Amino acid sequence: MTTQQITGKLCTRGPKGYLEIPLETTVTDGNATEILTDATYTVAAQSVGIYAERQTLVAGWISGKSGLIYAAIVNNGIVRATVPLTSRTSGASGCSDMMIMNQIVLNPGDQLRVESYA
Repeated sequence: MTTQQITGKLCTRGPKGYLEIPLETTVTDGNATEILTDATYTVAAQSVGIYAERQTLVAGWISGKSGLIYAAIVNNGIVRATVPLTSRTSGASGCSDMMIMNQIVLNPGDQLRVESYA
């Protein structure tokens, strides 16, 4: 199995004001994996529900080198919102912020889950 680095950003607004959540996790292709915050900017890698508790999710994107099947905010097995996917190898998708259709309030226990393929 191969691995790849998944990166992205979530944009939120709420009690902490406007907050961008940088994301980065190395995943093994073919497995559903939780994507955590980028420890370079957030001191420790943590779940999005902990880092941005009580913030409303409004926009964002997720990108992988080869391919992504899905990206979703999940809590206790329930999909609460889906996150737009972009491509690092295609200039057409651009990796700009895209609106999240179901603008949820993030809670502890919310995880950003992604499944990738080679």
